[in-house]
Amino acid sequence: MMDDLDRYIAERDAREEGFASLVEAADRRQAFAREMAERRRKRGISQTQIAARMRTSPSIVSRLESGFDVKLSTLEKYVVALGYELVLAAPKPSPKRPRTPQRRPPQRKKKTG
Repeated sequence: MMDDLDRYIAERDAREEGFASLVEAADRRQAFAREMAERRRKRGISQTQIAARMRTSPSIVSRLESGFDVKLSTLEKYVVALGYELVLAAPKPSPKRPRTPQRRPPQRKKKTG
């Protein structure tokens, strides 16, 4: 069953091809940020400590962990400060899902003479 957000995304994607992919990418970034924040907490490291290792402010760490778009270099510093390595990949996109057909109003028949 589609909720309002799913419906909105589908409708917007029908008007602007690729919108749903952008939403999915944002969801992946936020999930990654939550996972990294959880790893930090499990290690008993504060945002202030990570910020010091990164030579940045705790507010930058907070924004990163909240899923805001950040520079790749900032993300890499964060991951390294936690003791990990950031590995990037550029897999080929999966085949397009079929687009939802647009509903068109029925055509009126022209009256003849």
